[in-house]
Amino acid sequence: MHGVILHHLRPFVSERFGARVWESVQVRAGQPGKMHTPVHNYADEELEQLLLAMTGEIGLCRDDLLQAFGHWLIGPLINMYRAMIPRQWDARTFLLHVEEHIHQKVVRLRDPRARPPRIDVTALSADTLEIDYHSHRDLSALALGCVYGVADYFGERVELLSSASGEEGGRRFVVRLQNAAPPGGEGAAAERQP
Repeated sequence: MHGVILHHLRPFVSERFGARVWESVQVRAGQPGKMHTPVHNYADEELEQLLLAMTGEIGLCRDDLLQAFGHWLIGPLINMYRAMIPRQWDARTFLLHVEEHIHQKVVRLRDPRARPPRIDVTALSADTLEIDYHSHRDLSALALGCVYGVADYFGERVELLSSASGEEGGRRFVVRLQNAAPPGGEGAAAERQP
């Protein structure tokens, strides 16, 4: 598990549920006081232990927590890797290029041992994308949350049209993206310009 995911779990839980909840989650997970750094890899079990502890402490199911975390996570990740994302991109373009621009250039080139998910995105129409998530981890809810986070970041809305299970933790989503800017407005894209 790439450390950038585990590193951002603490601020997500602390912001959403409180710092004391995060401390309780760590204790329940058998990881009291542990700090995860974004530049290290960790055993997948560490995330699973934290997720199990979160479900007990917070009372939400694993997939709901992962989806909320994925949605929240996009802002920090885009800020971290902003230099690799062309300004003119929108949510559709970002999603169509996430595999080559983020997973290939950021994760796999920096750490050849890393095993991020493979995300294949196909444009079905001008506003509809098919997203195939492939991973040995069952984190498809995190991936779906990230799709919602990408749409929000770029000032767009996303509608989940279908979702189907794949093999070994894989999942296929079909989503429709729509500009959320008010008529005549410039949306979030204009706000990101310097």
